[in-house]
Amino acid sequence: MRMMCRFFIKMVLRCKGKTLFDTSIFEKYCIFAQNLNMMKRFGIIAALFVMLLGYSNKVSAQFFQDEPNMRGKITTGGGFAFGLNFHTLNLSVAPQVGYRILSPWEVGIRGIYNLRCNFAYREYLHYVGFSPYTNCQIFRGLFVHVEYENLYGFARLNQESVGGEWYRSVFVGGGFRSSSYGGGYFIMVLYNLSWDYNKFNNEWLYPYGSPLVIRVGFCF
Repeated sequence: MRMMCRFFIKMVLRCKGKTLFDTSIFEKYCIFAQNLNMMKRFGIIAALFVMLLGYSNKVSAQFFQDEPNMRGKITTGGGFAFGLNFHTLNLSVAPQVGYRILSPWEVGIRGIYNLRCNFAYREYLHYVGFSPYTNCQIFRGLFVHVEYENLYGFARLNQESVGGEWYRSVFVGGGFRSSSYGGGYFIMVLYNLSWDYNKFNNEWLYPYGSPLVIRVGFCF
C-alpha cells in the first residue's frame, strides 16, 4: 500500500520536475491507513469472538458442570524456549497473566523477550514487547485465541546498536489446554495476519520467519 501511495504522489503531484506538495505528509497518511486497516481487521475478529462467546457459555453450562466456576480468577503462566546450534543461540521468554471474565473467557497480557545470537559474526538481535490477548474455551479444553502483538526489535553489532523498529501483528488461531481450572500445559497454533513477505525477504531484522506460529507453555 505504501508503494502505491508513493507512485500516486510521484505521478500526480510532480510538475516540471518540482513537487507541488510535501510528499512526507502523504507517506505519513499511508502509514496511518495501514495501521487503521489492521485495527479494522482486529475489530472484526473481536466481534466474531464475542458472538462465539455466547455459544461458549451455553456449551460450558452443559458440558462443564463438574468443573469449578473460574469467573473472577487470575491465571498465570507462559512459555520458555532455548536452542543452541554451533555458533547460534535462540532464547525466548514469554510470561503471561490473565483474568477470567467468565469461566470460559480469559483476557490477559504477555510479556515478550526474544534473543538471537550469531557468535561467529557477533550479531545479537533483541526483541522486547507486550501482547494483549483473549481466548475462549469452546469444548473440553479446546479454545480459540486472538492476540495483538507489539514487538520492538534492535540489534547489537560489534558493541554498537543498529536499527530499532516496532513490529505489530494480529494473531488468530486456537489450541488445547489440558486443564481449564488448574495447573497444566497448553499448545497453540496461530496465524499471523500481518505477516509481510516483502519484509521477510528484505529486512534482516524482521522477527517472523513464517506466518504460522506454534506455542507450547504452562498455565496455573
